[in-house]
Amino acid sequence: MISKHTKILFLVAIICIGGNLGWQHYSRQMFEKVHHPPIFYDLDIKTGVLHTNEPHTPLLRTILGSVGAFAFLLALPLLVNDITHRQRPTGSGTI
Repeated sequence: MISKHTKILFLVAIICIGGNLGWQHYSRQMFEKVHHPPIFYDLDIKTGVLHTNEPHTPLLRTILGSVGAFAFLLALPLLVNDITHRQRPTGSGTI
């Protein structure tokens, strides 16, 4: 049986990562709708810096992504622990 803490962490991870991706998709659509050119990326080979015409990332979106990733990384070991320490039914008579 999966513990309550594991379920809550996975739920937090799904909500945060899903909200972050939805927000990112929406903001890119609005940027392209207002400014018309599609978002492009240009990697400077000499310096290794990636230039883009994408609008800056809001701090809240960055925090949502970080919290979601952290919750997911915490939930994975808990899930493995729940699966490996699953209690077996007693009194079944099988070996």
